[in-house]
Amino acid sequence: MNSQQSLLTGGEPRGNSGYLTSSSPADDVTEVASVAQPKGSATETFFHIVCITAGTGILQLPYALKQGGWVGALYIILAAAISAYTGNILIKCLYHKQGTRLRSYSEVVEAAFGRYGRAIARVLKDFNLLGVAGIFIVLAGININALLSGTVADSLGPQFWIAVSSVLVWLVIVMAREIHDVFILSVFGTLTTVATVLIIVWLGISDLEYIHVRPPTKLVDIGMAPMSLASICFSFGGNLNWPDLEASMQSPKRWNRTLALATAFIAFIYLCVALVGYGVYGDLVKSPVLLSLPPGIAIVVANAMITAHVLLACPIILTAVFIEAENDLNITSTTGSSTRERLYSILFRTAMMLVIAMTALFVSDFSKIVTILGAVAASMVVFVIPVACYVRLFQGQREFSVLEYAWCTLIVGVGLMCLFIGTSQALAKL
Repeated sequence: MNSQQSLLTGGEPRGNSGYLTSSSPADDVTEVASVAQPKGSATETFFHIVCITAGTGILQLPYALKQGGWVGALYIILAAAISAYTGNILIKCLYHKQGTRLRSYSEVVEAAFGRYGRAIARVLKDFNLLGVAGIFIVLAGININALLSGTVADSLGPQFWIAVSSVLVWLVIVMAREIHDVFILSVFGTLTTVATVLIIVWLGISDLEYIHVRPPTKLVDIGMAPMSLASICFSFGGNLNWPDLEASMQSPKRWNRTLALATAFIAFIYLCVALVGYGVYGDLVKSPVLLSLPPGIAIVVANAMITAHVLLACPIILTAVFIEAENDLNITSTTGSSTRERLYSILFRTAMMLVIAMTALFVSDFSKIVTILGAVAASMVVFVIPVACYVRLFQGQREFSVLEYAWCTLIVGVGLMCLFIGTSQALAKL
């Protein structure tokens, strides 16, 4: 496994094969690439990872512990370990051939399972990311409308604010060329998440003195354990963006450590919310947990923070999708060398945002449809496919220990369980 650490980090012109190639040392390649276009630091990558991963899913974690019991805290740690591992092996797959770097998640799947495998994975991946972005826009519009309830803007309705949210995301999308360009959004997105966590913890602990009879809790609920684990695992989904983030780093060799630190931080804030929410409200806790907290200005602020977060995370998610699509279409505006290519990029991103906005505004039950298909897509592309590609690409290069095979099997099993449970839950809500 360590032999892959010396492979090239990419950044040179692309050949006909779709690989990034060079015969220079890795450090030289990174240095040349950093001159050609701006690169982000490990700190920037840390904020990107946290902003993309730690989203609205944090609000349902206390309810996940209600389902599975206190043992759900261990599920959070397990899900964090799975997330970090699949993120690491996905990047290793980019460098599975000596002296080359694949460009994207889709090319990893093609290297492992051919063109048809790539086509299936690409559809699942893009649908998952575009669907999440669409849901974020819908959620932002609904939340803004709720926050403005009782004001002069109350009559505008959620549809208007969904359209406004779409325009705001579009403005950022057409201005950003690289992941590096949206770094400030990741910083503010992370800060909004941290602020929400602090509000939940503060209000929950403060509410203890007003609860005279502590609600019941349980150590473990075997029957609901799979559903609890599945909902927690979905809160760690995000590795579809990792190839783009790793490629945007000044020092890609620091990827593993950066991902580990970001995942550990996410697990920590998840545990804070889950343990306080379930510890205070027990089996009476609601989802989202904000419904269990005492009403007041702090809840309004928390809802505003969540709304800000989804609006800030949306352009980051979409930028990664659009960059890969533009590479496939040879719209290489990221170099900034051609006004025409830059114009094509703006037109392409505008057209895609228009489709997302129109779908979010006018397709009946859009959120429910995305949730059903997203359960399938997220389970496969986040858990199952990275492990399958890793084993397929490296089984001829190194020997896998029994323990590693067992760990990979566990991850695939968890992914399939998430697929089944997520799909069943989504269908039940129709």
